[in-house]
Amino acid sequence: MKYVYPEIGKVFETGGDFVNTLVIENQGLFCRIIEDIQNQINGFEGKSVLSTNDKIIPINKNLEVFSQFVPFEINRKNLISKICSAIEAKAINEEFCFKTSELMTEIESFLMELSFNFDCNLSFEKLNFASLVKASSLEIADDYDSLGEKIVDLMELITEFDREKMYVIINLRSYLSDEETARFMDTVIRHRFSLLMIESNEHLLLPLESRFLVDKDLCEIS
Repeated sequence: MKYVYPEIGKVFETGGDFVNTLVIENQGLFCRIIEDIQNQINGFEGKSVLSTNDKIIPINKNLEVFSQFVPFEINRKNLISKICSAIEAKAINEEFCFKTSELMTEIESFLMELSFNFDCNLSFEKLNFASLVKASSLEIADDYDSLGEKIVDLMELITEFDREKMYVIINLRSYLSDEETARFMDTVIRHRFSLLMIESNEHLLLPLESRFLVDKDLCEIS
C-alpha cells in the first residue's frame, strides 16, 4: 500500500524490505497529519491518501492507527465480534454441523431436566450456538512478554478476521528499546505487513529502517 500526505514530498510505499519511519519534529505538522488520519478513520474527509495497485482506497476501512501502548488493548470489541462470527460460521460447516447440532440438543435437554420440577412451563427459544459463543465472554489471551510481539499478533488477527490493512504506529520507539524495535521491524517485514511508523523525535537509525525526516523548519531530509 502507498500513503501520501500533501504537505510532505514523499510517497511512502509499504510492505517491502524496509520499514518506513516518518520523523516529524515540527509539532504543528505532526498534529495535523495525525488528526487528518484519525478524522478519516472516523468517516470525515481529509488530505491523506491511501492507495493500492494505483487505486485510491478508503482510509476508514483500510488503515489502523496504534497510538496508545500503556495499556495496549488487544481485546478490541470489533475484532472479538469478528472472531465470534468466524467461530459461528465454522460451527455450521460440513465438518462440525453434526457435532454442533448434537451439542445444542444436549444443552437444551439438560436445561429442560433442570427445570422439570418448577411450577411453570419454560422454553429456551433463544438458545442457539451464537448466543452460546456470546455467553462464553471470549477473549484473546493477553500474556505477552513483549509489546512488539503483542502488536504483531494484533496485526495478524486483524488480517485474518477482518482484512489486510495498513498500520500507522505513533511514537512506538518511546516504548521499545532499539533491540526490541529491530526485532519488531524484522517480524513486520517477514509478515509483509504494510506499516508506517510516525515519530516526533529521532532515534538510532536501524538496519531495516527507511527514514524520512521533516525538521522544525519543515525542511525534508531523506
